[in-house]
Amino acid sequence: MQEKKVWVQNLLQNGLEAIIFDLGGVIIDIDFNLTIKELENYTTHQFGEGEYLTKHPIFYEFETGKIGEITFFTEIRKIFGLNATLIELEQAWNALLLDIPQKRVDLLRKLQKELPTFILSNTNPTHLEEVENILRRQTDAQTLKNLVKKPYYSFEVGKAKPETAIYEIVLKENKLNPEKTLFIDDSLRNLEGAKKVGLQTLHITPFAEDICDFFSEYSKK
Repeated sequence: MQEKKVWVQNLLQNGLEAIIFDLGGVIIDIDFNLTIKELENYTTHQFGEGEYLTKHPIFYEFETGKIGEITFFTEIRKIFGLNATLIELEQAWNALLLDIPQKRVDLLRKLQKELPTFILSNTNPTHLEEVENILRRQTDAQTLKNLVKKPYYSFEVGKAKPETAIYEIVLKENKLNPEKTLFIDDSLRNLEGAKKVGLQTLHITPFAEDICDFFSEYSKK
């Protein structure tokens, strides 16, 4: 971790112009296996690790806004033989969403005063609504929109990481120089996509590393 800290500090000292944050695993703690365990309560189907569910085409369609909530839950109920109501499925779907520490909110506010910051997340309306609820319950913030210059969500943009198009949208709309922009994500796959458009990248290991660890100068302000 120390080597990555030094690298980030060097970026900051050498004219970093913007930061793009992932949401899940970076701003909010997540554990997809909690959702898998909840869903398995309603079926004899064995999902295994979360990767299995997220690789199904229905998941991509939901996260890129091609289908809505009711269609998504209705379809996964059929596909995986889930004997559950739509409300139960929504609760299971949100089980993966855990905590947003106040210190991360404080950091985002401080960074926002220094340079443009953004959120770029593969997410869906169900998860985003619950993330906002958690934010209000656990911190003094009211909405993610107030913590960055602009959030970009896959279901609104119609593209998803690691597709290069979604990174390019953020860069083009905000006239960002990718070589002077840092992208932070917990997924190595998403970081590879970011590198293809020239972004600087930082990998966060969930539960072992925290974004606050890499911006100690701002965390102490």
